[in-house]
Amino acid sequence: MKAGAGAVGGLALIAVGPALQSAVVAAGLGPVSALAAAEAGPFTVHFWAPMSKWLISGASFMDLDRPTDKVSLPQYTALTLTGLFFSRYAMLVKPVNYMLCSVNVALFGSSAWHLGRKIKADYM
Repeated sequence: MKAGAGAVGGLALIAVGPALQSAVVAAGLGPVSALAAAEAGPFTVHFWAPMSKWLISGASFMDLDRPTDKVSLPQYTALTLTGLFFSRYAMLVKPVNYMLCSVNVALFGSSAWHLGRKIKADYM
């Protein structure tokens, strides 16, 4: 029942999204209207995909003092490289997606921190 209500609510938001976006843009609310009109704004997938990726980066930041024996070398190597590559990619795609770039810079930084600690503890 709850899943059905959630699905109906989600579909309703999708259906009224363009009209809501037009209303917000036409309201002349300064930065809010500018954000609503942006090619990578909150009425596009370009905005919400990076916002959900912040959960991964946030989890990594919450564990900056995790014991190095619990840090996986292959996992954090992959996360560090992903953050590096997609930071560059976010600046090349159209529309340029600054939110995607920022979350990948954060992912790179936190993952590189864990990776550096792991390498230092295991190999130095």
